[in-house]
Amino acid sequence: MANQVSIAEVSTQTKSGSLAGMENNFKKAITELLVLFLLDEREMYINEITAELSRRSEEQFQIVFPYAVIYRMVRFQYIRETQKQKAPDGRLRQYYGITQKGAAYLRELLDFYVRFSDGVAKILASSMPESNAAE
Repeated sequence: MANQVSIAEVSTQTKSGSLAGMENNFKKAITELLVLFLLDEREMYINEITAELSRRSEEQFQIVFPYAVIYRMVRFQYIRETQKQKAPDGRLRQYYGITQKGAAYLRELLDFYVRFSDGVAKILASSMPESNAAE
């Protein structure tokens, strides 16, 4: 009984002010960039995208509900359904490919990501002056 977590505790663990909430927000913010990055390399089906993200991140990045991201990007015309193809497991799968609009959006996202992460790195590498450190 001591190891059980209540619904209220789970809810507060995924909101702002918690590591889980921060992790969730980071994942949401970066998922479109990563999916578009993969689809810019080649067409993939949904489960292949999630597996590839997990593999390349050494299991550090996983999408729990990939359909929401995929369908949202289809709606915005960043990606499109391509022909159904046989996957390596022999099953018929719906593949997705990046559109020209998606490729342009990917370039914007990559540019923003590089500038943003560079700014964060500069802040984290800086140190506070001795006079402010005591406050």
